[in-house]
Amino acid sequence: MKYIYSILMLISLLFVGTACENDYRDMVFFTGDAPIYQIGTCDNLIGSVNLYLTKPDGIIVGVDGGDGNYSIVNGDNSIATAAFVKSENGYQRIQVTPKTEGQIVITVRDGNGASASLQVTVDERVKLVLYKVKEGIAVTGEVAEEQKTEITNAFVNTFTVKLGGSYELLPDDEYEMWEGGVLRVRPDDSTIAPMIGRYEKVSVLEGETERVGLLFTYNEEKHLYRAGALPETTRTSLESAQWDLWENVTEICPVEVPEGCKVYHIERLSQYNYVEKN
Repeated sequence: MKYIYSILMLISLLFVGTACENDYRDMVFFTGDAPIYQIGTCDNLIGSVNLYLTKPDGIIVGVDGGDGNYSIVNGDNSIATAAFVKSENGYQRIQVTPKTEGQIVITVRDGNGASASLQVTVDERVKLVLYKVKEGIAVTGEVAEEQKTEITNAFVNTFTVKLGGSYELLPDDEYEMWEGGVLRVRPDDSTIAPMIGRYEKVSVLEGETERVGLLFTYNEEKHLYRAGALPETTRTSLESAQWDLWENVTEICPVEVPEGCKVYHIERLSQYNYVEKN
């Protein structure tokens, strides 16, 4: 009987230890009503947020884990502030409010020294930044290799935006990113002020097929871009055009283009920082 009692005591202690371990789980930030920890689900735990000056109220996030005796360690208060607000559903809430453009890290600590950090990026508004990482010239139709080389070489230094340059799309309606808006163009990776223009979604007829295009207007230039595979591409200086924007530049080719051939300028753009709406 003595042994049975000892075993029951050990089991009881095991359950107590497990309960304590759950009470002091790692600290996390989350969105929504409660944190979701289940493996294999779409959890709502976060390590970063994007805020906009056009939405001055910011965002309210929840904190879980630790011993519950929380304190806030703000980064640069001139960029964003963080303050406790009323708890909901048993979880402490923090309101993060944007102040000016920049990035900071906000840290919350508990009474035992455990902590969780939240990276906060403050931007002026919703935008999409695309960096030019590659470009090439593709020629379709019956054309000799030496002619392709001549055409490709003829476009050296033709285009305003060089490698490392970027396009910044600021939509007129943040819920309709691709409909049109302000376009900021940086020809290279320098810090000079960008060129200001416009972008808009347009319909383009390719034979009997209607395609969606993007018209970029800046620096007294117009570029009509389309995405996807090039029509009848026979050669391209890029590995793949699948995720590239391309434009028909046959009419502005500095050298003669063989009859029936078309020339396309391809820009590979990397979406390094897509700022989502909260």
